[in-house]
Amino acid sequence: MRLDRYLANAGVGTRQEVKKLIRKGLVMVNDTLVTLADTAIDLDKDHVYVGDQEIIYEEYVYVLLHKPEGYLSATEDRHDKTVMELIEGYEHRELHIVGRLDKDTTGFLLLTDDGQFTHHLTSPKHHIGKRYRVTLNSTFALNDLEKLMKPISMDGELTLPSEASMLEEKVVLLTIYEGKHHQVKRMFERIGYEVTQLHREAIGEIELGSLMKGEYRPLTKEEVKKLKNVS
Repeated sequence: MRLDRYLANAGVGTRQEVKKLIRKGLVMVNDTLVTLADTAIDLDKDHVYVGDQEIIYEEYVYVLLHKPEGYLSATEDRHDKTVMELIEGYEHRELHIVGRLDKDTTGFLLLTDDGQFTHHLTSPKHHIGKRYRVTLNSTFALNDLEKLMKPISMDGELTLPSEASMLEEKVVLLTIYEGKHHQVKRMFERIGYEVTQLHREAIGEIELGSLMKGEYRPLTKEEVKKLKNVS
């Protein structure tokens, strides 16, 4: 990879800005001062410094956000607030959303620039569980759990079997293995309930944890590996 592209992709500046830094003699590769923007960088071996700071390049980034209500799961919108307004420090990356949440739905939302990762997580054939805490308008009957867990006709086909448990009289924990449009709300509508609050707690083995609404963090390498290995 070219040195100027390495620095630009790492968020140091635009291609023109980093070229100026290189020409000014402010960039070192390993122990050598480099002044040519097209210097080749070996991602596995070379260390790049601007001044005294080592610049770490990441091929892809993976960000976990605790989505608040009132934000669209979109990269931009002319009328409403989007989740991108909550994320700082990734302006140089072309992030997209992995499995959208409705405007009024809260919880676990992933953003990345890794298209293959997104396809893996959103493809039903990989059976990656998405766990939701579902609050209802009326008391849930225990004998309706079985109805939730069986395939339900939706969009002309059957949903995959789900997992469900009752937490409180109006609160159900539901894990689904696909992501049809408004699937959770429609599943409950089919059996006579209205969803008043919907919160996604986890995808696969990765939990939202202690993140507060509007907070975000990068996934660890171990978390990314776990999600990529689910099949």
